Amino acid sequence: MAPARRRTTALLLAAGLLLVAVVGLAWFLVGDDGPSGGTAAGVPATAPPDGGAAGTATTTAPGTTAGEGASAPTSPAVGGGGSDTSGPPAPPAPACQSVLSDTEAAAALGAAVARSESRDGFLVRSCTFWSSSGRYLLVQVSRGVAASKEQYELSRLPADQDVAGIGQAARWTRDTGLLDVLDGPARFQVGLYSAAGTAAAAAEPPPRLEAAARAVAARL
Repeated sequence: MAPARRRTTALLLAAGLLLVAVVGLAWFLVGDDGPSGGTAAGVPATAPPDGGAAGTATTTAPGTTAGEGASAPTSPAVGGGGSDTSGPPAPPAPACQSVLSDTEAAAALGAAVARSESRDGFLVRSCTFWSSSGRYLLVQVSRGVAASKEQYELSRLPADQDVAGIGQAARWTRDTGLLDVLDGPARFQVGLYSAAGTAAAAAEPPPRLEAAARAVAARL
């Protein structure tokens, strides 16, 4: 019986050692996979390629903004080339006294002209005739493309009222108090204003303003 027991004990011991070896090997393999998986999971967060891509996006955005900002200086270049596309320069505007005399301006103002003033804009010359009370007559002479029939029609407002008997075409803009006249190659606007700079919101232009417009049309 003793030899049989010894064999049984030896077999049990061998089985135990085999079990321990299998468990140890399994633990080793599982333990190996754990760090490997952790490293793989950490790659997207810390690997230089992804970090580099994020850095590129950060530095590219300001570059794009700068690029858009850099396009602004190209606008003057386009504007500089505007002379090639907008036709020849506008002709010089006539002197204000060649547009309307003080006597004609006084008739529109209903008072003597105390002083006059002229200002040159890009495509318009403004002549202002002041009375001593501060009331004034404004004459704006358009030049170049601003004096074209196309621009005259493009600037028309829905509420404008056509006025007959002045130049080739004329219209009254009630809101601004301006009588806009197109006469062949010439275009101009006239308006009567109070010292506060307001115009009478009349449905039709005052007769004195129409008379001033006819005088300007005869001179241009």
